[in-house]
Amino acid sequence: MLCMCASGCLWPKAEAGNATYDELVKGWNKWNVKHSDSTSTGITESDYPHVKFFDDHINPPALRRVLLTMLNPDPAKRISMAGVAGNRWLKNVECCQIDSYEDPTTVIDASKASSSRKVTKVVHHNHLPPAIHVGHKLVRLPGSTDMW
Repeated sequence: MLCMCASGCLWPKAEAGNATYDELVKGWNKWNVKHSDSTSTGITESDYPHVKFFDDHINPPALRRVLLTMLNPDPAKRISMAGVAGNRWLKNVECCQIDSYEDPTTVIDASKASSSRKVTKVVHHNHLPPAIHVGHKLVRLPGSTDMW
């Protein structure tokens, strides 16, 4: 997700010397010092480490907070995958993949008045592989007489 938001990797390796990574570590260190004697175990909507790149480019703020907790430089304090999956914001992200082949797809036709009814699941795309696999076709490459 971070690579998609940043249009690439922010650092090749999580180590000192990369400006963006150093800023992330500095933001977490500052936040940890501020909360060293606190019983709070995590960041909140109004209180989280501030990292310029994240503050400027990662939106919505709920996504920013999830990514920051995933990138905590202290592995012992990083959020678990179960914690990420249970994140309130992430649970509300719409997915365009159906759950199974048996899952009915809801089609909404905005031109019809009946489409204004409440729909529990909207599927925009189907990313599942075909239900029936017919094999691969071998094709000749342009300018070649060999089959690849």
